[in-house]
Amino acid sequence: MAKHILIAHDLSPEGDIALHRAIQLAAQSQARLTLLHVAANQLSPALLARLRSTEEQTLANHLQGRPALDVQLRLEVGPHPAELILQYISLGNCDLLVLGSHHRQPAQGFAGSVRERVLQASPVPALIAIDPADTTYERALAAIDFSPCASRALRAAWQLLPPGAQFRALHVQEVAAIHATDNLDEQAFQQSLFERFIGAEFTALPPRVVQFSYDFQSGERQTCLDAAIASQRTQLLALGRHSRDDLSERLLGSLTRYYLDNPPCDLLVMR
Repeated sequence: MAKHILIAHDLSPEGDIALHRAIQLAAQSQARLTLLHVAANQLSPALLARLRSTEEQTLANHLQGRPALDVQLRLEVGPHPAELILQYISLGNCDLLVLGSHHRQPAQGFAGSVRERVLQASPVPALIAIDPADTTYERALAAIDFSPCASRALRAAWQLLPPGAQFRALHVQEVAAIHATDNLDEQAFQQSLFERFIGAEFTALPPRVVQFSYDFQSGERQTCLDAAIASQRTQLLALGRHSRDDLSERLLGSLTRYYLDNPPCDLLVMR
């Protein structure tokens, strides 16, 4: 369970949605919550005081009617917001970062954004919150590709689920749809590998009253994942983020980048 949640807030509507989710998760896990606002430009004392007052009022509005939480507000000023956020993650011993979505921006601009730089380097799971609901996550999906980052994403998502939630792990063997049944022996071999892999992963998870299931499919990854998200009505999608430079991701394509640009639900990203 998360012990210290950091919400990077920017006074935007998307930031308010993320704050809503961060408060819900803090209440669920009895975690400390820090709201961090980073101003990129130097502010006069009067403007800084006004900004603090605005954030305090925002925080008070979101906390109204909730049980008492351990919450603090931090304001930082500096020309490099991403670096300040990452620095606070380390210094504050945070174990979950919550961010708002800016999915309305074009992908070209997103690559150089503060959020992208934070996601590339965050040492802790990063939750991109887009659903304004403050209910607990009841249905989660993890995309599994045998990579360490996907395994870490699965474990991080497991910790965010309440008792009784449904959690499904899905591995898609990347095959063009017209060739999905061409080599059934290879498909059976890959499925057996996945079943052993996910069995070991599940055994290593801390005990929780969560309904865990897994599935193996052959086809186009994005198509299969989109179908699974829709059929399950997924509220949380857990993805590993591979360490590739921007050029490689543009040339090779990235499933994680696609969902970051077109989020179907809240996303949990782990590198």
